[in-house]
Amino acid sequence: MTDSAPRTKGIQLGRLLGARVVLQPSTLIMIALLAWVFASSGGSVTSRTFALGVILAVLLFASVFLHELAHAVAARLFRRQVREIVITLWGGHTSFDSVGMTPLVNGVTAAAGPAMNVVIALASFGVSASGAVNGTPAAVLVWLGGANIFLAIFNSLPAIPMDGGRVLESIVWRLSGNRHRGTIVAAWGGRIVAVLVIVYAVASPLLAGREVDIFNLMLAFLIASVLWPAASAALKYSQIMGRREGLTVAKLLVPAVAVPYDVSVAQARDAANSAGAREVVILAADGAAAGHFPVAITDEVPVDARAATSLQAVTMPLPRGAEVPHTLGGEELVRALREWWGRTEVWAVRAHGDVTGVVRLQDVLDALT
Repeated sequence: MTDSAPRTKGIQLGRLLGARVVLQPSTLIMIALLAWVFASSGGSVTSRTFALGVILAVLLFASVFLHELAHAVAARLFRRQVREIVITLWGGHTSFDSVGMTPLVNGVTAAAGPAMNVVIALASFGVSASGAVNGTPAAVLVWLGGANIFLAIFNSLPAIPMDGGRVLESIVWRLSGNRHRGTIVAAWGGRIVAVLVIVYAVASPLLAGREVDIFNLMLAFLIASVLWPAASAALKYSQIMGRREGLTVAKLLVPAVAVPYDVSVAQARDAANSAGAREVVILAADGAAAGHFPVAITDEVPVDARAATSLQAVTMPLPRGAEVPHTLGGEELVRALREWWGRTEVWAVRAHGDVTGVVRLQDVLDALT
């Protein structure tokens, strides 16, 4: 489950709950591979055992699809727009609108997936135990129940990117009031689980007096190779988002003095020095910020020429409207600046109608990294 994601390429099977249902082609390769593994587990591979292997592999991915569908249904119950339900080589993911996310929505939507696997397992075991089917079909149902118990447990691990990690994130978020703190806790959970999976694969057989199973060790490393990078990416993203929330114009403000466009370099320099400003903002005839320059650049103008030198000699233009209020902060500040990125690297700051300083793009980037 993901809050949002770009449009995924693959085979579009249709739409459910307004969302694209996409099957990535590599999934078909995994189904064939799993079918071969299942078919060969009992010895030689025959057409009958391979057909049974295909059925088991398809049922496994059908369970994954129902898992993802449960995420989508839960999201829709909270009036979220579901964008995609994607079945991939390693499982699947569901993306939906995350604007205005809350701990409740995040946690319940995440928990819905493993809950569906438990429902499938109970139904499979129940039908098998009822005697309604016998022989191979009954064995298939028992296998399907066990597979879904495994999926439920695995997805419930308290580690990002697993659903259990999102539930843990939501709990910490609710208790602390800080989503990024929840993400950090769950991301570290992902790293810890990644290490423990490998430790278990090595220590368990050794403590039992057996040799380490190479297949189990490779599987453990495979699981860890998925968990560790995803948890690390979530940790880095959360740290960046945390810094973003802490951004304010007040913290980034470079003090500036505003002067009319028709004064000289000497007059602008004197005004800046008197105000203790490091930047000068030039105002157009209508009072809009039209340009700026750092006070230090006036050092390059000879002292005896400053009174006769116009501001055009030192001014860097500002696009009309490149101004932000002094009260902006967090996501609102980043969103306001993002609209201008590529067109300006400096914004004039206004407080109560007056220009009080500037915000520089480089300072913003430095604060986020």
